[in-house]
This record gives sequence, C-alpha cells and structure tokens, in this order.
Amino acid sequence: MRWFVVCLVVAVLAGCSSAERDAGTPASSAEAFTTTDVAWLQLTDALHARARPLLELAPRRAAGRSLAGLAVRLGKEHEAGRGRLRALLAEAGITGENPHLQHDMPGMPTAADLKALARLRDGAFDRRFAELLRAHLRQLVLVANGERDSGGAAAARQLAGTMAREHSDDLAELDRAVAA
Repeated sequence: MRWFVVCLVVAVLAGCSSAERDAGTPASSAEAFTTTDVAWLQLTDALHARARPLLELAPRRAAGRSLAGLAVRLGKEHEAGRGRLRALLAEAGITGENPHLQHDMPGMPTAADLKALARLRDGAFDRRFAELLRAHLRQLVLVANGERDSGGAAAARQLAGTMAREHSDDLAELDRAVAA
C-alpha cells in the first residue's frame, strides 16, 4: 500500500513538473532527466524547505539538548541539501518557483502543526517535535528510495541514494536523542 501511495504521489508530481518543463527553456542535458527525477527533486526540495520552521523551534523550546543540537545540524544540512537539489534542477532545465512549496503533503509540517508546536515547551515539545521530525525524515527516505530505484538520471539516482542513507542515519540519531 505504501509503495502505491508513493507511485501515486510521484505520478501526480510528474504531471506538474512536465508542464513546468514545457514552459521553461530546458538545458541541453535536460533530456537525461525524467519527470520522475524532476518530481523527486522538487518534492525533496519542498520537504527540506518546509521543515525549516520546525527545526528552528527546537533550540528555544526543547528540553533535550541532544534534540536541539540535532535540529540545528539538520537545519544546516537541509540547506546544503537544497543546494544540491537545486543544482540538479538547474541542470535539468527546470527554473522558477517550486510548485510544491505550498502543498501540504506527508512529511511536511503544516501551519497548524507549527502553531500548536510553538505553544509547547520542554517534554511536551520534545514528544511532538520528535513525531513531526520522524514523519518528515521517513518521508524523505521513502521518496529518495523511490527515486533511487525508479529514477532516470544517474545524478539524481545517486543523490537520492546518498540522501536516503543520510536521512536514515538522521532517524537513528533522532531515536538516540529522544532516548537521552
């Protein structure tokens, strides 16, 4: 069932991204990138961007210093990851605003999530923050594995494999931080 949902999301996103590609001026190497690649790059970029406000809350509100430290590290790594994703989008000839930044999709903390979380402190904050971050990281791993296994462009598949490993490691670190 989970694989079906991933395929459905990728198919929907691929439709959005193919229309965007047609509207832009593709780079000469854009033909190596499939709609699956573009959809993954855009979705992952949006997932990273939408996690930023979540990660910024932890240093001021978390009771656990290891959880706060993880949030700071992930904030920096997510920005670096966005740079890698955007570089591949540019290589694919995709320009303009990411159409998925405003979507509420699995793994993306919503405005309501963030508002509720901002009212919490200490242990209550830590528990809810960990739930939201875990959902975010699991979604990143899930879509990265889908791209790694089904993408077209070697550069996108390679980045997806790297990100799947990194975010799996982040999940393990989250578990350790919650246990601390």
